[in-house]
Amino acid sequence: MQKRHSEWKTKGKRVAPSARVAQSGQGVTVLPMMEKIFGIHSVRAIFLTRPHAIRRIIILAGQEPYLEDLIELARRAKIKPEILPLDKFLRIANFTEEERRQKHQGIYIFAEPRTIYSENDLDTLRDARVILALDQVSNPQNLAAILRNAAFFGVDAVLLLKNRSASLTPEVVRIAVGGAEYVRIFEVINLARSLDKLKTLGFWVYGLDERGEKTLAETDFGDQTVLVVGAEGEGLRHRTREFCDALVRIPGGRPGLGSLNVGVATAVAVAELFR
Repeated sequence: MQKRHSEWKTKGKRVAPSARVAQSGQGVTVLPMMEKIFGIHSVRAIFLTRPHAIRRIIILAGQEPYLEDLIELARRAKIKPEILPLDKFLRIANFTEEERRQKHQGIYIFAEPRTIYSENDLDTLRDARVILALDQVSNPQNLAAILRNAAFFGVDAVLLLKNRSASLTPEVVRIAVGGAEYVRIFEVINLARSLDKLKTLGFWVYGLDERGEKTLAETDFGDQTVLVVGAEGEGLRHRTREFCDALVRIPGGRPGLGSLNVGVATAVAVAELFR
């Protein structure tokens, strides 16, 4: 195993964007500092990780027999579930068109938003072991899969680009089925600069790339590792590769099929890191 040593200072963080919330009366208003989470697994994860943040739990009338465990969790948290008919259920949710196409599963909550960290907070990762950095991963379903993989294996944090990247929307949170609650999420403006900062904290940076000289199994990873994965199709950008200490690859492939979906590739790579 390899080690790096140095120091960096932290400055601040922010919270996730506010969600639009419909009032129980007529019309719709915007309540700042509220996050809407829907779907059984995502709601359960909130109750298990930050129940103090929950402000309302809304249940579609008729779904109570299927949601008994969540109703019990709400009661333990001293939150009274609101059982509503479909029209009121949808009106209060004020789902976007995209959210309407997703499966709300008869339940959603409003909670104070999770903290989204910035590159100024990277110093808080001084004692972390494994970090994922995503280089322009723009597909929401892939982001959700990566968050779920990261949570399952115990990754400490995931770095997202603030621009040119998928963001942590209610859709992503639902598809991640709770994974978004178990990893710290950082939105950074400049990935190369962030990787450089992490190096000063002692991390070794490895880019997942089919051009890597060594496979994952052949690589002696550092005690503190950043694994960088690239966008769908394009892979790692040239500048990002320049900031990696080494490029590593997943063995396999054949003519015309040289890589895996980024969500699948990340799961394979992270499993190897924690093996």
